[in-house]
Parts: sequence; structure tokens; C-alpha cells
Amino acid sequence: MLRLPRPAEKPPKENTIALINIVFLMLIFFLIAGTLAPPMEDIDLIETSDSRPVEPPRALFITAEAELIYEGKTITVENYMARLKDAGAAVDETGLHAQIAADSTLPAIQLIDAIDRLRAAGAGKITVITERKMN
Repeated sequence: MLRLPRPAEKPPKENTIALINIVFLMLIFFLIAGTLAPPMEDIDLIETSDSRPVEPPRALFITAEAELIYEGKTITVENYMARLKDAGAAVDETGLHAQIAADSTLPAIQLIDAIDRLRAAGAGKITVITERKMN
């Protein structure tokens, strides 16, 4: 009786779906964990020595010439407040939370004037964004 050799077993196919799932989950994690920040305007921020680090804000920028810029375009205080309302900005009992970033060469009187106009337009809490001075 003639014995034929058994055919060699095929190696099991590698299952790449598990690897694809892991890479996809890592991609989703880094998209959620990472923050895509809007570009900062071309201004030199006010420097402080004691401030907590946060990501760059979506703030109302005030240039050295007292021009108001939001998302790269010149804007009025009223339009800025309307955009905050539309975007669902944080609201407390005093009003909307506005963030401003002023140029370090902007005279203080013009910064105070901009803050007064924001308050008159309905801003309750106003945060002035500064840059931490490294020693």
C-alpha cells in the first residue's frame, strides 16, 4: 500500500483587523486629547510672572493701535459679544465670559476703555490673557 504524505497545513492567516482597531483607537484618542488651538494674532502679549499655563484662547485681541481682532478679522465689541452668544460661551449671573488679549504696548487707558465697552455690551466676567515671563 502506497502512503501519500499529508499535505502541509497552511499557516493561519494573520488577523490584521485587531491591529487596525488599535491604530484607529489611538488616532481617536490623540484627536480628542490634543487641542487644536487657533493661531495667535501678531501681537506681543502683556507679560506676567505668576500665571497658570493654559492653551491659547479664542480671545478678542487688541493691537497696539487699539484695533479689535477676532479670528483674524477686525470686529466691533457688539459683534464679538454676539458671536460669543452664538457660540454658547460660558454665562454666569453677571453675564457672558469674555477673554481679551492685549498688546503689551497698548496704553492702559485704551485697555480699560475696551473692558468698559465689553461690560456695557453684556460681558460679566472678563479675563485678560497674558504671557508668562520666563526668568
